[in-house]
Amino acid sequence: MVAFFHAEDTVTSAPASRCYDLVLAARRYGEWWRTVQCDPLGPEGALRVGSRVRCTIGTTTWLVEVTRLAPYRSIDLRFIEGDMLGPVRWELCEQPGGTRVRFLFRGVYAADDAPSFADRHRLAASIRRDALPGMRRLVEAADGDASPGDLFEALHTQRAVRRFRPNPIPDAVLREILTAATRAPSARNAQPWFFVAVRDPAIKAEIGRLYLTAWRQAQSVTAQLDADADIKQRADYADMMRGVDALATDLHRAPVLVLCGLDLTQLGLMADASGHIRAPQSAYASIFPAVQNLMLAARGLGIGSTLTTVFSGVEGDLRRTVEMPDHVHIAALVPLGYPTRPFRVTTRKAVGDVAFLDRWGNPFRI
Repeated sequence: MVAFFHAEDTVTSAPASRCYDLVLAARRYGEWWRTVQCDPLGPEGALRVGSRVRCTIGTTTWLVEVTRLAPYRSIDLRFIEGDMLGPVRWELCEQPGGTRVRFLFRGVYAADDAPSFADRHRLAASIRRDALPGMRRLVEAADGDASPGDLFEALHTQRAVRRFRPNPIPDAVLREILTAATRAPSARNAQPWFFVAVRDPAIKAEIGRLYLTAWRQAQSVTAQLDADADIKQRADYADMMRGVDALATDLHRAPVLVLCGLDLTQLGLMADASGHIRAPQSAYASIFPAVQNLMLAARGLGIGSTLTTVFSGVEGDLRRTVEMPDHVHIAALVPLGYPTRPFRVTTRKAVGDVAFLDRWGNPFRI
């Protein structure tokens, strides 16, 4: 057995705590370590002792297990299965003005005892050329989010994001978001959803043109009917509407537009043969949980989103733009992108004002 001992390191201006959190946020690896595909084998947002991740680079694959955590100082891992075996470690040494980050091979060897070091050298090169520069880029960004995507943090900071930075969403990150959408419950477990994630600039431009047309029509109707009379005196109304208008004007600039489709042929008696939805509550209960999953997963990965249905008047044109069949109804359009403002805990109505215990009017005081 020929063991491989090696170290790759870099210095970043970010604190060790930020680097530590990022390394544990395995579902976010696609944002900064793009040449390696990392697939966590559990649902948690952050790795912990015992967590496992399957990694692939080219034709080489290996399974990693977290063996020990020393918060903000080191993360010990072991390659336990695949083409490489043995221990590795992330070390974080805080120093004046930043942190020295090291990745150490501590005796890694080929699973078949092959004399070649090609796989290990390929991984070392990936760390040096891709992972460490990517880490520096993310943790040093003033508005970067290095959190591991805790569910309750996502719940309490999720908001409608309508302005996006131009940064592209990596393939691995988009895959995680769409995978989360498919984990939702649905009536009869039919899973009647389809998602078209649009990145092509020309297609986005056409979607944006159609959406803006629908939005201008909606604005006209709202003004004629004074449809917002009940909310337009709120302090946040003007800013909200500026954001809504900015979204309509610049929709095509969002890095990804996701059209969330509901397959009417999979709804059973909830829809008739002509595609008319007979039971809207039940039908939409089979798509909107998936949409919310998609949006929460995006938030957990530092990506903003908003749910819009303004396009309903041009749905047929939208469907033709992405070549979606007629029996799939577009239930929502969700733009995705890194927000221009950092996420903060949102302000919402108090639970005691909207939740009751046992009967209406009995405030929930627990």
